[in-house]
Amino acid sequence: MLSCAALLGLTMLPLLGGCAGKTVTIDSDQHKALLEKDRADMARYEGQTISLSLDQALKRAIEKNLDARVAEMDMVAQSGDVTLKQLEATPQLKATRSLNMRSNDGASSSRSVQSGLQSLEPSQSTDRRRMTTSLEANWNLLDAGLAIAESARMEDESGIPLERYSKVIQNIERDVFAAYWRAYEFQRNRKSIETIIKGSEHHLVNLNRALNKKLMAADAAGDQAAELEDKMRLMHDLEANLASAEIELKALLSYPQSSILELKQPNSNNPQIENLIKGNIQDQEWAALKSRPELREEVYQKNSAVKKVRQELLKTLPGIEPLVSYNTDTNSFLQESQWTNFTLGITQNILNVLTLPMRYEAAKQKEVQADARRQALGAALIAQVHLSRQRLDQDINRCDSAKRSASIAQKRSNAKVQKAKAGFISGSEKLMAQTDAQIAGLRKSVSCAAMQDSYAAMINALGQHIYKGELPTERIKDQKAELKKQNFNKMGGVNG
Repeated sequence: MLSCAALLGLTMLPLLGGCAGKTVTIDSDQHKALLEKDRADMARYEGQTISLSLDQALKRAIEKNLDARVAEMDMVAQSGDVTLKQLEATPQLKATRSLNMRSNDGASSSRSVQSGLQSLEPSQSTDRRRMTTSLEANWNLLDAGLAIAESARMEDESGIPLERYSKVIQNIERDVFAAYWRAYEFQRNRKSIETIIKGSEHHLVNLNRALNKKLMAADAAGDQAAELEDKMRLMHDLEANLASAEIELKALLSYPQSSILELKQPNSNNPQIENLIKGNIQDQEWAALKSRPELREEVYQKNSAVKKVRQELLKTLPGIEPLVSYNTDTNSFLQESQWTNFTLGITQNILNVLTLPMRYEAAKQKEVQADARRQALGAALIAQVHLSRQRLDQDINRCDSAKRSASIAQKRSNAKVQKAKAGFISGSEKLMAQTDAQIAGLRKSVSCAAMQDSYAAMINALGQHIYKGELPTERIKDQKAELKKQNFNKMGGVNG
């Protein structure tokens, strides 16, 4: 029997070792392999050209963004903690099989209390080698009640990672939306920018050549060159404002930086923007208070604090613990080698009674803090709605103004081009007009991209989603409900 148990234990060792992950030494081959594994998914897109719409970008970001995946795993871990806590409410089962051996006979005798003399000759009542078995079940009803109360509190807290995940998704949507618009405006203007810059550089070379050959006055050539340099510098600054968006967008979508994105023109969202600006501000305040994940999380924190107060009261009750055990013993001196024990114990922790007022006051204080934190956050969210709306209104005006300026500059440029073709003006004047038109166009792109960023910020301030497709939060809620049902069935409805 002993050899079988030892063999079983040795067999289980590799299995138990396989349950643990392998450690990784920094700067080792394993470390390098780990990094290569992390990049494996992105490596599929190295150097590829990817055509993408705004909806496709939002969908991929929600599914593939690493921050979103981490937040989703936090929810799974929280659900597992609730299940483990629920299991603590079940009776504890313990099975023991023991081998007892001694080197000599366990003989004993008795001594008279009155005379001090030995009253019985040494006698043996236990075999030198015996096997004992014990199967016992005990259930501490107070601990079970506390576990049920704690699992109910943790069930409330399990909604916190869901709200945090929802907030992560909303932030990702905002970042992707804003980066997409800026990157699209950059791609739309890139070719014309390159053409203007190439023409400007060529014109600067011609100015220097004319100056060296004394075909132009130094003052005139210097003024033209300085003006053109200033315009090119301004154009580069405006271009840089948009160019970084491609890098940001690839990172948000978990694409390698070597990939090439071909962005499709987004659909106009002018009606949605107009509805936000014309919407009732009080209704928008209420929408934010009801929908913002941060404030919903504080409601869960409030519920948790209330249940914590109840738990502190519950800890003061005495504990009742029934214990039933079935035992066997191969000791040949026993008349019965099998028997059953039943014990019922009542335990009161005096310290819990004495410290109840302090623990209760501390728990109530946390409840008050939760209320204060929620109220402060609500006031901040209302202010954020007003600020976001004001910023959106201002950026709409800037975008409209930039559009008008770009239209005027483009018309002026077209007129200069026609005059240059007819020979009425020089190529320098035409280039200056084209550069001004390109700068005005870039200003329009930057201003209108900023308006789209403000629109995304306003949607975020209201606690709403930009992406209109199926959101993972709904799927995860269904999965959690199904998981809870499965756990309930496995546990026999203990916590029903």
